[in-house]
Amino acid sequence: MKKINTILAAVGALLMLSVTAANSVEFKAGISANGMAAYANAKETIKGTAGSSTQGTGRTTSEEAVLATSFASIFAEVSSDNMMGLGIGVSYAPEVVDLNKETREINTCTDGTRNTNAACVAKSGSSADSGTTTVDAKINDMVSVYLTLPVGGNGAYIKAGYIQATMVTEESLATGSKYENVDMTGTSIGGGYEGSLGDMAFWRAEGSYQMWEDISASGSESNNGTTDTTKNKIAAEMGSVMGTLSVGMKF
Repeated sequence: MKKINTILAAVGALLMLSVTAANSVEFKAGISANGMAAYANAKETIKGTAGSSTQGTGRTTSEEAVLATSFASIFAEVSSDNMMGLGIGVSYAPEVVDLNKETREINTCTDGTRNTNAACVAKSGSSADSGTTTVDAKINDMVSVYLTLPVGGNGAYIKAGYIQATMVTEESLATGSKYENVDMTGTSIGGGYEGSLGDMAFWRAEGSYQMWEDISASGSESNNGTTDTTKNKIAAEMGSVMGTLSVGMKF
């Protein structure tokens, strides 16, 4: 729903700009090839109370990761000479990245048994979660609504916008829990250069930096059969840089 509202707001702004300055409006649309590098610092807390007699519950692990990906997107823009060339646009990428799948073994822990394995997670009592945990996710449906402004009159421009994407979780957890999908939001700043390809076509080269809001997600289950209502939790910080090459048509 958030993405639909964002797209509708962008379309409304495009229409308003085109109506208020119809004699000086230029429409543009095209396709982009994007390369992205991202850094993330993630922390996971297993359901349970830290310091309890149950081995492994409440345990928190942290991990840093760097990823690189490439993906395609489409965009549409409208700009007005009456507003110093100010333009507003919207871009959409259906698929951004499939994150690396991670598999780990969860070993059984029982009360009164000391287990130093960091992957040990248990429920209260004599029963325990054990087995193979597979964590996988992908980022889809990235929408950006942005403003552009020419600089110097030679094809250079600056750009700033708001971005949204969905992290789709695909995991099989030995703890019996499942993480919800996460709506990612953030802002983007950058700049680039645009050149002509004849009378109606153009090309662009662009670089940008994305500042994502902190990501958080909770598991679907607590420790059933106990008074413990805590759930698995993931929190992450993320930033990314992106390079883009585009071609399009102007009308």
